[in-house]
Amino acid sequence: MTIQRPRGTRDFLPEDSFKRGVVRKRMQDLLERWGYQEISTPTFEHLELFTIKSGASITEEIYAFKDKGGRDMALRPELTAPVMRMYVNELQTAAKPLRLHYFGNCFRYERPQKGRFREFWQLGAELIGSDRPDAEAEVIALAQKLIESAGVSGDLHLGYLGLIRTMMKMIPASERPAVMKFIDKKERTLLAEKLQEIGADHLGLIELIDLKGRQALDRAMEMAEDLARLSENLPPDEVLAGTSEAVSPDVTGDRSARSDRAAPSDLDLAHFSELVGLLEIYGVEATVDFEIVRGLEYYTGTVFEIYASGLGAQNQICGGGTYMLAGLLGGQETRSTGFGIGFDRIMEIVALDEKPLAPVAVVFVPQVRSEAVRAAKELRDGIAAPVVLDVMGRGLGAQLKQASSIGASFAVIIGPKEVEEGKFTLRDMSTGSQESLTLKEIRERLGE
Repeated sequence: MTIQRPRGTRDFLPEDSFKRGVVRKRMQDLLERWGYQEISTPTFEHLELFTIKSGASITEEIYAFKDKGGRDMALRPELTAPVMRMYVNELQTAAKPLRLHYFGNCFRYERPQKGRFREFWQLGAELIGSDRPDAEAEVIALAQKLIESAGVSGDLHLGYLGLIRTMMKMIPASERPAVMKFIDKKERTLLAEKLQEIGADHLGLIELIDLKGRQALDRAMEMAEDLARLSENLPPDEVLAGTSEAVSPDVTGDRSARSDRAAPSDLDLAHFSELVGLLEIYGVEATVDFEIVRGLEYYTGTVFEIYASGLGAQNQICGGGTYMLAGLLGGQETRSTGFGIGFDRIMEIVALDEKPLAPVAVVFVPQVRSEAVRAAKELRDGIAAPVVLDVMGRGLGAQLKQASSIGASFAVIIGPKEVEEGKFTLRDMSTGSQESLTLKEIRERLGE
């Protein structure tokens, strides 16, 4: 019986792994140039880390289990909570801001479909410790540049939750899940009917989410004063209590997860407007879009999503924003801005021209095996291309045939005569031409 891989997982063959490695290296180099340091966290954590952040219902969506000690554990479904757990455990006293980046596999028990797997990879970054628009602009610009570094064109949409959150305070809590669902699913007719039914059609919600770009920002600035006045006498409220099931999860991670805390109620559009201006200086094009409602219970202000063509309905490749999570995990509350990139979705649309370096084959007869091993060792220390050596006991002709089948660029042929003369035969596998050179000369030639 042949054992198959588990449903919702994938095998990455050499060509796939090379391609993924190239893209990840490009992104990692960019992150380090921006001053972000790499961290990593365990593949499994205490289940409580995710239930305290997302509620007990999250156990239906993840791989949760008891270990041999009877402890409740879970394979990580996302990376933000583990990173913030690490921050609370290890880094609270570190100088601020902290710039961190990470890459890892995550697990969710859901129905596999195009663009969704039970094991998937997430690349992300967090800037911890600043509440200024400067920090938000840096993180958002970084996310966009990372997408571009992979050769992918992304459409950045930028929202601010203060507006929607303020409007939600004026809607009965029992009606909020339906309203949020209609916004998220872009069901305008049902949304209009619901707002009219509950007497909230005067808020201008549909008008606001229909507008995009500069028009949306200008209209929001006009509405802000009236919204602040209408909401100032309302009692403190779990602003979005009960809306988690109505809001779709962010496909790049669990950044839409619920936090059992009241969300900030300030409506600081001046902050948001300043952020938009800073992004223009960064040369980042962003569409202001107040329809972004994913993560309303998790984020505290700015949110953003990046979409790419060529992925069908599952076209979100990045999501992020500003949040406060450390306090929920036992630390001092700290403002953070971060994002998660769906690495697998990026790889579906990357067009990569780069190819692995063709190998160099060391071909020899059995009598000079020791000299061939020494030659391969010296070549591996001196040239960038991979060097392969026969380990199958093949004859000279079979080794040359194998060198051709693996796409070797050159073959270094070693026999008793070559060893005696101190010069080996270097054959160009594409032309068949060959010349007699010392090993030093071969290194110099192949190192050009």
